[in-house]
Amino acid sequence: MILVFGGTTEGKQVARILDELEYPYYYSTKTKVDFEGKGIPIHGVMTGSLLENFCKKHEITHIVNASHPFAVQLHQMISDISIVLPLIRFQRQFSPRILNQKVSYVASFEEAIRYFNKNNYSSLLALSGVQTITKLRSYWEDHLTWFRILDRDSSRTIADEAGFPKTKLLFGYPQTKAAEMELFAKLSPDVIFTKESGSNGKLEEKIAAALAVNISIVILEKPKISNRYLCVDTKVKLIKMITNE
Repeated sequence: MILVFGGTTEGKQVARILDELEYPYYYSTKTKVDFEGKGIPIHGVMTGSLLENFCKKHEITHIVNASHPFAVQLHQMISDISIVLPLIRFQRQFSPRILNQKVSYVASFEEAIRYFNKNNYSSLLALSGVQTITKLRSYWEDHLTWFRILDRDSSRTIADEAGFPKTKLLFGYPQTKAAEMELFAKLSPDVIFTKESGSNGKLEEKIAAALAVNISIVILEKPKISNRYLCVDTKVKLIKMITNE
């Protein structure tokens, strides 16, 4: 039995692959989601001890972590388990980092805020997600800031609990270069902030749009993960890992 941590495009991809192989699996997400695969969906936050007990009880042979690149706590929790079994990280593909004076990379939110202040940016468009509102509080409390978040009640609740102005919320997903250019030009912020979210987060489109309208963009680098993971990013590599072929 395989345990998949999903809730992402990559998670759905892993589920489809396992369905094709006719391998039994559990599909784990933090919250309940609509799941159409052949595996067994489970949801809820797991601790290390819960995960170890689950693996023993259900005779898990492989863990495939296909969660979001920035799910840092989950990545660490999985890698810390004492059970010896393959930990596979199925990750999205990332393009090489861009070398341009308008494109900057930072390793933390604190570094991002220092960079904003150092350059005297007076307005910000944050495309980093609703969970990052609290991380950037010290900036948006004193500067004009827009946040683009998902158009769902749970995201609105998080933004409301953080005390972020409703009038400065934008709703939607990453768009094409043309659509992002239109938004960036309309708001005309001093700087754009986003995450190094890879191809599925349309990072290339965001960067291209920012450069096209001559606005600086700051990108939060994807976090490093434990070297205990066996990292793959293609269907062929994943199948080899699982089937030991």
